[in-house]
Amino acid sequence: MYHPADVSRAGVMSLEFWLRCRASLARALGLDMTHSQTRYGEELARILQPGVRWLELGCGHQVIPDMFTPRERQRAWVEGASLFVGVDVDPAIAAHPLLRLRAKALGGALPFPDASFDVVSSNMVAEHLPDPRRVLEDVHRVLRPGGKFVFHTPNYLYYLIAIASWTPEWLKKWLILRLERRAPVDVFPAFYRINTERRIRELARETGFRVERLSCVGSGGSFMLLGPIGLAELFVLKALQSLAGGRLQSNLIAVLEREG
Repeated sequence: MYHPADVSRAGVMSLEFWLRCRASLARALGLDMTHSQTRYGEELARILQPGVRWLELGCGHQVIPDMFTPRERQRAWVEGASLFVGVDVDPAIAAHPLLRLRAKALGGALPFPDASFDVVSSNMVAEHLPDPRRVLEDVHRVLRPGGKFVFHTPNYLYYLIAIASWTPEWLKKWLILRLERRAPVDVFPAFYRINTERRIRELARETGFRVERLSCVGSGGSFMLLGPIGLAELFVLKALQSLAGGRLQSNLIAVLEREG
């Protein structure tokens, strides 16, 4: 009979084996496994010039998970900014380790004067907006002319996101807990009203933004913890990188510039 510690140790060894197999197969397929959060961090690093006035919209308790961009690099961004403000209505904002200033607010009713910021950023928030047009108009208002709005959000054309949009919230939270190890308290209702390249371009044009960059990128998959299922998923991810110019991959990263 296994001792509980032996069972746990066996489980860890099994997971490590499957993750090694997954990494080897990804290399053999020529599959780019760079996570979309890492790519979003690279985009932020490009935009956040020294002295920038920066607003983090829907900031929660972090800019980017530390496993994708080290905390010290994120801290350097904050220290290089002349102003860094986070807004959210989630109580988790109190635990954000990098915030200098916090405000309880929603996009669409931001408590800041016109042209207050050089950059507004938002990580995995746009999919939760019931009225993205109103939020874009508000972001446009608080940005200076030439200011940038950068955001990272799921792509509705990705097959799992399309399925998730029709999945009951209780089941979605249960699946996310088991597949991503993300607690139900960190899962919020999603509307997906600005979650295709076409819709982003439409709303940007209608609210006074120029699309500077718009990328459809992968996230490394959702089934890496499920052994052989995680291996099979790699063939799906490879196909999604190749089909339709990659526009069926899991995530979108947009950089919008305020015109006028």
